[in-house]
Order: sequence, then C-alpha cells, then structure tokens
Amino acid sequence: MIPRRDLPRLPLEVHLAELRKRLLFCIVILFFFWCLLFYFFPKLTVFFLWPYKQAMSSRELHLVFTSLPEGIMAAIKATFFLALTLTLPFLVYHGWAYISPGLFPDERRFAKKILIFSFVLMVLGTALGYFVFLPPLLKFFLSFGYTNFEANLRVQNYLSFIGKTLLVSALVAEVPLAVAVLTKVKIISRRLFGRKKWYFLGGIYLLALFLVPGDFVSQILIFMAFYLLFELGFVLAKIL
Repeated sequence: MIPRRDLPRLPLEVHLAELRKRLLFCIVILFFFWCLLFYFFPKLTVFFLWPYKQAMSSRELHLVFTSLPEGIMAAIKATFFLALTLTLPFLVYHGWAYISPGLFPDERRFAKKILIFSFVLMVLGTALGYFVFLPPLLKFFLSFGYTNFEANLRVQNYLSFIGKTLLVSALVAEVPLAVAVLTKVKIISRRLFGRKKWYFLGGIYLLALFLVPGDFVSQILIFMAFYLLFELGFVLAKIL
C-alpha cells in the first residue's frame, strides 16, 4: 500500500470548490423539501396532530394564534425542522462522497458501514421520536395542565415542539455510531468508560440538566436514554 504522504495531492482550491458544490446541493435539497412541505402543510396537520391524539385521545386540541403572521410563521418553522430532518441523509451521503476519494480501500469499506448505520439509525431515531416518545412526552406535559388549567396552546409553540423533537430524535440516534467510531479509533474504550464511569455519568446528567432544567423526571429519562445509547455504541463497535 502506498503511504498516504506519497499520494498526489490536489490544490486546496479544488477541495474547497468540491466542498462548496456539495454544500450548495444540500442547501438546494433543503429548500426543495421546505417548499414542498410548506405547500402541503394543510394536509400535514394530520401528521403533526397525530401524537397529541394518541396522548390525549379524550380531549380535543385547540390551537390558537395571537398575531396575524403567527399561523404562517408556525407553518414555516415546523416545515423547516421537518425538511432539515429529511435532508440529513443527503448531508451524510455527500460528506461520505467528499472524503471517500482520499481513503484507502479498507478505510472506504469502514466508512461505507458507517454511512449505512448512520442512515438506519437516523430513520429509526425519527420513527421512535414520532411513534414512541412524542405521545407520552405530550401526555406528561399536558396532563398536569388539563388538570389545573384550560389549555389553549399557541400553534407556533406546538408545531415547533413537534418539529424540534423529530430533529433532535434523528440527531440523538447517531450517538451510538459516534461512540462506536471513537471506540474503533481507540479514543475511548469500554475499559476507560468503566474506569471513569462516574465522570461519564455526571457529564450525561449535566447534559440532561441543561436540556430540561427544573424537570427532574425528564432529566432522569434523558439520562437513562443517553446511557443506553452509550452502551449500544460499544456493542455497535464490535460489528463495524
């Protein structure tokens, strides 16, 4: 195998031009999905309201807006987060396509596995966020409110919450893959994780504390979820 330092190198301008071309393509894809979803937004309301109906089937949801442009802004924000979620596989692919020419065959095979697992985890994360986590999460937040107050949710807040949750679900699902890659390149290991376990656990809880300050139950749920994702990452490292 030819040493990497002896391989011909392209000028920096060529790399930057290629990177710019791929980034522009991904931006165009994002804008296309965004426009398409915004056009079909009236039909997508069923999609956005499904988690609420699963969580609170006995109560009708009343979404209100308090300013003239709020309804449009709510649609713009919700469809943007959904479009960004749909664009993530394209970002991953073009990231792979950008770096793959500079990889050796064994590195390329390893990167292909990462690409496949990344796509699968992204789809699973989005599906789990929508079908599994959103209904109980909404039920948790809304049950207390319905018990003590009359709920008139702002449409912008509700739709942004749904869109952000789906995007975060897709990103969080990549945690096992990140742990697996760091394990394969020997930056972290299960032995290190066991030796520094309390530091890792403390860091995970601080992250949960930052994400949901003041909500102990949600903090524990996020803490447990991230811990399981870390453990899954060590298992995945054996497969890659």
